[in-house]
Amino acid sequence: MQYKVFVFLWRWWAARNKANAGDKKVCPAEICNSVAFYLMEFDKLFNPEQPVTRSGIQKWKPPHADCYKINVDASFNPETKKEGWGFIARDCNGRFLEGGARNIIRAASALQAEALGILRSIERVAELGMTRIIIETDAEILGRALTSEEYDRGSDGGLFRQIRNLMDSQFVFCSVSVCPRICSSVADKLAAHGASAINAGSCVFMSQIPNFVYDLVSSDMPRANK
Repeated sequence: MQYKVFVFLWRWWAARNKANAGDKKVCPAEICNSVAFYLMEFDKLFNPEQPVTRSGIQKWKPPHADCYKINVDASFNPETKKEGWGFIARDCNGRFLEGGARNIIRAASALQAEALGILRSIERVAELGMTRIIIETDAEILGRALTSEEYDRGSDGGLFRQIRNLMDSQFVFCSVSVCPRICSSVADKLAAHGASAINAGSCVFMSQIPNFVYDLVSSDMPRANK
């Protein structure tokens, strides 16, 4: 809790200094969005990726034969206002089954952008008939929010409950796993694509591997890790 207060005071002080210097005044909502962004980044910093093992850098792992793995990530920058999310669905052989990217016109925080990505992604895979899935995210706070009621009283509590209800009603099996950032590199790239290359508010679904993530998907294939 203390570091949350420190981050708030830091962003408030920065906004105050900019206003005193003649820059545009920052509204309270923008300060809160900035705080949420840095809290997410600090959370990832304080929970670093697992160290390199003897076999090399840790990679994405395929799901069991009876499941599909859905990796979701978001791109959120309160300074540039370029926001988006992306996802990829793969089977036990690492094959690309479906991907998607969306441009977000305005998300209230990085956490909200990540949650929206998961909601829309699992809506899509449910439409495709996938009933046993593993959702993988590199956002630890979001992982806790979707596996408990810890954050239900916050501003995004309704969104978290909506996701959990969808998980319960649309899938025979659905679990949430938090992974190191390096294991979600494809979803990260798709999220960046959604934020920067897709028209405002638009969404694109992909049934074939787009060229800009082809090498990343190939390197995640089980045979590439041997």
